[in-house]
Amino acid sequence: MITDQLSEMMIRSGRVGSSELEQALGIAEESGRVLTDILIEEKLASPRDIAMTYSELLNIPYLELEENFHLQRDEFDMIPESIARRYCLIPLIKEVDVSITLVMKNPLDMDAVDTVRSLTSLEIHKAVSTEEKIKSIIDKCYKEEAYVEAGLQDIIDVEAAADEGGIEADIGDVDQLLVHANDAPVVRYVNLLLMEAIRDGASDIHFEPGENNCSVRLRVDGSLHPVTPPPKSLYQAIVTRIKILSEMDIAERRLPLDGRFKFKFSGRVIDVRVSSMPLVFGEKVVMRILDKKNLVLNLEDIGFEGQNLKRFNEILAMPNGIVLLTGPTGSGKTTTLYSALGILRSPTRNVQTVEDPVEYLIEGINQMPVRPKIGLNFAECLRHILRQDPDAVMIGEIRDAETAEIAMRASLTGHIVLSTLHTNDATSAFSRLRDIGIPSYLMAATLRLIIAQRLLKTICPNCKTPYQPDVADVSWAASVIPDASSWNYQHGAGCNQCRQSGMKGRRAIFEFLEVSPELRNMVHEEVDDMTLRRKAIEGGMQTLVENALHRVHTGETTISEAITKCVAD
Repeated sequence: MITDQLSEMMIRSGRVGSSELEQALGIAEESGRVLTDILIEEKLASPRDIAMTYSELLNIPYLELEENFHLQRDEFDMIPESIARRYCLIPLIKEVDVSITLVMKNPLDMDAVDTVRSLTSLEIHKAVSTEEKIKSIIDKCYKEEAYVEAGLQDIIDVEAAADEGGIEADIGDVDQLLVHANDAPVVRYVNLLLMEAIRDGASDIHFEPGENNCSVRLRVDGSLHPVTPPPKSLYQAIVTRIKILSEMDIAERRLPLDGRFKFKFSGRVIDVRVSSMPLVFGEKVVMRILDKKNLVLNLEDIGFEGQNLKRFNEILAMPNGIVLLTGPTGSGKTTTLYSALGILRSPTRNVQTVEDPVEYLIEGINQMPVRPKIGLNFAECLRHILRQDPDAVMIGEIRDAETAEIAMRASLTGHIVLSTLHTNDATSAFSRLRDIGIPSYLMAATLRLIIAQRLLKTICPNCKTPYQPDVADVSWAASVIPDASSWNYQHGAGCNQCRQSGMKGRRAIFEFLEVSPELRNMVHEEVDDMTLRRKAIEGGMQTLVENALHRVHTGETTISEAITKCVAD
């Protein structure tokens, strides 16, 4: 009966023709094989067609299982690899200790459902995906888990050995450190941690020494999360291993050092910047992971929308002027600049950047790093760039009057210039530039657009659910947007996909200040920032707070996240 319903659904959806289905049914009747396997083998329907039909027929979700999808440790522990492979399925925790979702190739396989139910004693929900996608996840995740287990076991063995005889080298014994830094457990631990960081989308890894122990934390979506640390006896060997990879001086532990290295992961090259700093109980090391896969070069994906997106593209197409991105460190300014470079990049344009350091290499863009140790600072780089016939220039950051003035004079002579500035909002950029010595007439003549930016954590789609926030939070929102009290609010309940935080990923919010002729005159007359801000809001500028609450209203983030990142005007 199910086969008849499946056949009817496939014909009705247009995924297979009547003659092709009759052909497949004939083969199935003769051979006794499963109809769906025959449809795929005879290339009469694709695996995705079959999965989508199951989804519609049984009213269960179809999951695409993207390349970066990953099972969590608790999900690994539920079902042995042999069971996952035998029935071609993977488990996802739906509600801890209550229910799981089985992502299956064949959701009609009751033997598979009964086997998993007996193993877990949990309520079973179903979802469907293709055999290729499920097997890919099994191959990747269970292989990684085996690697993790082997690595952890090695570390335990080494710790036991250290307790018996001691392996921690004397602080002055560089040769001993070099030997231990190349030991298999140390190498494996560093590799394992890098793999986990990339898998979780971490931007940084922090190694921090204590008196009797040490800690390791990953920064994911802007927040630090502790992970299993190595034993203290291995800490210095691990630091030495990282310094060897980064071509840093392993004998120097009294001064801060910098280095970098590259390695391959899943067929792509990952760049890692390393910084070490001496603390009381040893060296602290921070590894910045630069994975080009995480670089978003689409303005819509970053958070631009509507009229702001349209005007940003129009301003970038202008022959001259300055576009400034403002905000604190870690607010996504550089990512937005790289996205703008992606728009400016063209065979007909010479686009040049000055960066400290160059974080991501973009084909078709001429990127120049500053080198302060040899006197090549931002201002000096800019002087040379302007002799290279550029059409557009990106400056990593305006830090002083000399850099700012050269940038502004470059815009006056027919260049579009993009840069960043550290201010809390868009209108504060004028007073900040004035403070470092830029005359008002020069600002008024060159500034076209100032964008203040923040990053908001977004709600995990896997555990997103309606909720009612605190009355005080709703009152805060209603003080900015009066109808906020009647909104339907969402939050994340917490699941393994988001480390029980309820939030996964980040999206930018903006304060988009286009310098109109009226504002230009006010800047020339040195009107204060608050007056400029009121005028900009009267002219239609949406503030950071309003943009954040818009994201709350659309269910992208929570009201508590908006409050954390913004201050009401």
